[in-house]
Amino acid sequence: MANPTEEVVILARGSLSDDRAMMAVRVGLAIPLGGHGVVLLLVDTAAALGVEGVDPAGRGVQLSREISALIEDEEAPVRVEAESLETLGLGHLPLRRGVEAVPRSAVEEWCRSARFCLVL
Repeated sequence: MANPTEEVVILARGSLSDDRAMMAVRVGLAIPLGGHGVVLLLVDTAAALGVEGVDPAGRGVQLSREISALIEDEEAPVRVEAESLETLGLGHLPLRRGVEAVPRSAVEEWCRSARFCLVL
């Protein structure tokens, strides 16, 4: 795990139906513009955004582009909580390229040690 104390952690836990999870991805893209590193953590129902082929409200192509930009252009870690995937019944599905599943303990550690943690 990278040293999260120098990064802004975004904890996305919002529902796919109300756009909070999608907004978390967009905020993740904006933070590096201010010179800060960012880590995007997907938990609860937002964990579905880390799964290949999830298409919230027909915006799957745009979501894929934004997550790819976050990972490739900003070199930001995007992690999905493994326990959330299991709870949603998605643990057996492949994750988007560059997204990694991590245990709840890693999510908690990132949040505890971050200088700033945004929860959306």
